[in-house]
Amino acid sequence: MSQFIFFRPTLSRYIFVAYLLLQTFAYAEDFSALSVASNTTIPQEINKIISSKQDVLLARANFENRAEDVDALYKANNYAPLWLGNLQSEKNIADVLALLSNAAAQGLNAEDYSASALQQKLPFILLLKPDSATDLALYETALTVSLTRFLHDIHYGRVNPHSLNFNVKLRTQKSVDLSQLIKTAIAEGSVSQLALKVEPNLQQYRQLRLALATYHELANVPATEKSRKGKVKKIVNSSERITKIILAMERLRWLPEMTAGQSIIVNIPAFQLWAIDATEQSNTPVLNLNVIVGKAVKNQTPILMAEMRYVEFMPYWNVPPSILKKEIMPKLAANPSYLAGQNMEVVSLKNGGMRVRQRPGGKNALGRIKFIFPNPEGVYLHDTPSKSLFGRPRRDFSHGCVRVQNPSELAQFVLKNQEGWTQDRIANTLKTNEHHQVSLKTSIPVLFFYTTAFYEQNDKLTFYNDIYGHDATLLAALTKVGDVPDSALIGREPESPSEPSNTPTLEPDDNQMFLVPPQAHEPLTP
Repeated sequence: MSQFIFFRPTLSRYIFVAYLLLQTFAYAEDFSALSVASNTTIPQEINKIISSKQDVLLARANFENRAEDVDALYKANNYAPLWLGNLQSEKNIADVLALLSNAAAQGLNAEDYSASALQQKLPFILLLKPDSATDLALYETALTVSLTRFLHDIHYGRVNPHSLNFNVKLRTQKSVDLSQLIKTAIAEGSVSQLALKVEPNLQQYRQLRLALATYHELANVPATEKSRKGKVKKIVNSSERITKIILAMERLRWLPEMTAGQSIIVNIPAFQLWAIDATEQSNTPVLNLNVIVGKAVKNQTPILMAEMRYVEFMPYWNVPPSILKKEIMPKLAANPSYLAGQNMEVVSLKNGGMRVRQRPGGKNALGRIKFIFPNPEGVYLHDTPSKSLFGRPRRDFSHGCVRVQNPSELAQFVLKNQEGWTQDRIANTLKTNEHHQVSLKTSIPVLFFYTTAFYEQNDKLTFYNDIYGHDATLLAALTKVGDVPDSALIGREPESPSEPSNTPTLEPDDNQMFLVPPQAHEPLTP
C-alpha cells in the first residue's frame, strides 16, 4: 500500500475542498463508506466489483456488456489501480473527465457516461486514505467503465443496427482492442487522444465531426450577436441539422471496414449512387449517378450490404405473382392483347406451373442492363425505360429495387477490370436484344445506405429529407441508453455466399429457368 501515490493538495486546494464539503454535505452522504477503513485491499475490491459487474457510483451501475474489456484491462495489471496509482494520476484522470465531458464533440451525451457525477466525486476521493479500499476501488472502476463505454460507443455505435432493419454486415471480430488501447494511453500519457484513435476511419465521419463542432458554435451564438452579424440564415434549423449529423455519425459507426478497391454506395434519401475506386488517385472524379428508389410508404428500398457478382445485359423480367394478380390480370381482362403489347410471354415451368415474363427489349421494365448482388431482400440495380422520372427532385417511385439513370456508365465502372469488356463492347452489347450474363472476376461491395447528412463531391455537406422516417426511429432508439452487447455487433461470416430463395433469378438462358422450381418468395419488383 505504501507505493500507492495520492495527490498532495496545496492550501488553496484544501480550501476549495472544504468549500465543496460545506456546500455539498448532503451529496457526500452518497458515499456509504467514505473514509471508513476496509479490511480488504484495493486490488481485491476492484476484482470484486468487476466480478459483480456492478458499480454503484454510476447512473448505469450494471456494466455486464463491457465487463470483458474492463476485466482484460485490470487482469493485465493484476487488478491494481490504473488511475489512482501512479505519478500521472492527476493528468490521466483529468484527461478522462475532459473526454467524457466533451462527449458532444462525437455526437454523444456526456451524462450517459456519468461525467458530471465523476467530476463532482473527485474532490472527496482525493481526501481518502489508502485504507478506504472500497471507495477508491469504486471510483477507479467507475472511471474505467465510463471510459470503456464511451470509446465503445464511438467505435461501434450505441444501437444494434439489425434491430432497426439496418442490415449491414456484422464484423467478424473485434476491430479494436479497447483494453490494450487504454493501457497504452495511460503509459504514454495520451489518454486525451483516445477518442480520435477509436473513431471510424472514414473521411466522411471526420468531416461530419468537424461540421458538428461548427453547428454547435452557431447554435451557441447569442441572439443579439446573430442579428448583428447577419447570421440568422446560417443558423436556421441548426438544431435539426445537428441532429441529422449526429444520426449520420451513428450510422457510420455500424459499418465494418470496407475492402480496398471498388465499391458502390447508394444513399437512399439522396437519390444518388457513388461508384468509388480506392486504387485511383484522390483527385480522380468519382462516378456519381442519379437513382430512383422504392416508394416511401409501401415499397421502401432496404438498407443492406452485399457483393455484386453478375451483370446481365438485356435481362428478362419475371413478373412476380403479386404484380401479375394486382396489376396485369385486370389489364389483361380489359385487353386480351395486353401481354403481346408489353412484349410479355407465358412460360411453362417444369413442375407444371406457369409464369409470365417480359422479353428483353426497349419496353422491358429492367431496361437493358441489370446489376446483381445476391441478398435476402431480392433487390438489385437496373436500367429503366422510364427516363423522365430522373428529372424529379424527389425520386421514390420503384417497388424497392434501384433504377440507375446512366447504367452504361456504371457498367463501364463495374467491368473496367474485366478482361475484354471495353467501352465499345459494352455499347455494342447494349444495342442488341440478346440476353447475356457476365460473372465478375472480383466481386464488388454494394452498400444501400441511409443518411440524411452526407458530404458529397467537392466536400459539400448536404442535408436530405427523411423520406422513410428512419431518423425518427433511430432517435427513439437512442433515448434508450444502454450497452450494446458485442454479440449483436460481431458475428461469423458465412462460409460461402448463398443465394436466398427470394433473390432475383440469374437466367443465362431459357433452359435454366425451366429447371428452377418456382420460388417461395418473390423478389421485389423494379
